[in-house]
Amino acid sequence: MKKALCFSCLHRENRPELGLSDQLVYCRKKEMVVRPKMECPLYSKATARAVQELNRALYGVMEEAEE
Repeated sequence: MKKALCFSCLHRENRPELGLSDQLVYCRKKEMVVRPKMECPLYSKATARAVQELNRALYGVMEEAEE
């Protein structure tokens, strides 16, 4: 059996304070709680580079403090 795409998607919000079970996930792109899907037109694989770019877009770039 194939695993649902949502669990490896860049748009999945997995903060514990959301209190969601394994049966539901929050999709940032759709801005709603959904059941994990086997197919989704908005799916984007959460690679390390993609996650880093998303975090940079959401939170900006922090400059390193010089001593």
